[in-house]
Order: sequence, then C-alpha cells, then structure tokens
Amino acid sequence: MAEKPNWFANDLGAIPPRVMAELESAGVERGRPLIAVDADEVLVHFAEHFAEWLEALGYSFRLTEYKLASAIRSAAGEVLTKQEIAPLVWSFIEGETARQRAIDGAVEALSRLAGSAQIVVLTNAPSMVRAARVTNLGALGMNYPVVMNEGGKGRALQWLAERADAPVAFIDDSAEQLDSAAKLAIGVKRFHLVGSSMLKPVIGRADTAEHHPEDWREAETMVLRALGA
Repeated sequence: MAEKPNWFANDLGAIPPRVMAELESAGVERGRPLIAVDADEVLVHFAEHFAEWLEALGYSFRLTEYKLASAIRSAAGEVLTKQEIAPLVWSFIEGETARQRAIDGAVEALSRLAGSAQIVVLTNAPSMVRAARVTNLGALGMNYPVVMNEGGKGRALQWLAERADAPVAFIDDSAEQLDSAAKLAIGVKRFHLVGSSMLKPVIGRADTAEHHPEDWREAETMVLRALGA
C-alpha cells in the first residue's frame, strides 16, 4: 500500500542478482505444474492490519482509492503528507511483517493445491524483511519458498515458467503485476485475487487477468482447472 514505485522502468532488464539467487534456491522442479502467488492481500492482510496499527497510534485510516494519499489523518483530522506517511509505512513493515494475518481460505487452499503443484511465493516486500516474511508465512502454515522480487514480476515469472517447463498459474492482487506477467511471461495463467474486503471496493478489475476469483475457494477450483490438474 505504499506509493507505487516506477516498477516497470526496467521491466525488460536483467533480473537483479539477489532475486536470481532466490529464484535458483526456490527448488523448482522441471515437469511439475507451478503456482506463483503474491503475499500481501493475497496470502496475508496488509491494509486491514495497517489500519488497526495506525488507529492504535491515534491516526484514522480510510481508503477511497488504491493509494495512501489522503487515506491517513491525524487525531486532529488533518491529512498526512507523503513525507509524514512514508516513515509510518516503513515502521509498520519493519515491525509487523512477522505478525500479518492470513487471508481467509489461503492456508487451506494452498495446502490442497500443493498436492497437485509446486508453490512459490513471489512478493515485492522489501528484501530487508525477508526473514520476517518467511517466519510469518511458515507460522501460518504456508511454508513455501519465498522470492523477494524487485520491480515487475514478469521477468521472474518467465524464468520460473522456463525452469518448470509445465503449466504455471500466477495469483496477484495488482493489475500492474498482472500486466507485467501478460507482457513478459507468455503462457502463464493469470489470476486476479483480492483477499481484503477493505480493498475490494477500491481496486479495479485487472483486465489482463484471465480469471477473477472472488475468494480462495473459487481460486482453488480455477487454478486446478487451468493447470489441468
């Protein structure tokens, strides 16, 4: 939910060495279907957790569009500036990533899907909280390889698809990341899933997604069908 960086300025460039090392260490097996899944708002709550955290500090939080500008107000009702918002976001990420709550149905659906496909968590959380993200997901029952991507996910998805050499499904809440997948990871099946009820009204339809499940129950069925499993 931080202000979006210019993710796609280098979308056609080489995969950064750190990301490549994490892709290599993910242990993707050739010939087995693969699910690449985002974390924030797909596996775990960010916005709802962030809102509760802010309110405990005396701020109010109300989203009217998919960005933080104008969403956070002081106790006096004043809208915070970008300069005031940034340290709050980073403080939350550093302190709360290890405590994020699971999206309803995610743990159970992935557990069942793991019987038919290998799973990699492809997240754009900052690399400095990698250990916290891995710890959090593992504690929730989602002990899958984690890749802390940088920028558009299309390049990493293409690498994963080539390594798997089998059907691949990509699940994300971000239309921009689904666009990146459509441009650079041809053949990967794209799923737009928003697990947060707070975000559903403010996130528009991702037109480059091929599937739009309402929740993990629908997603599980659609993914199995798309993978031919």
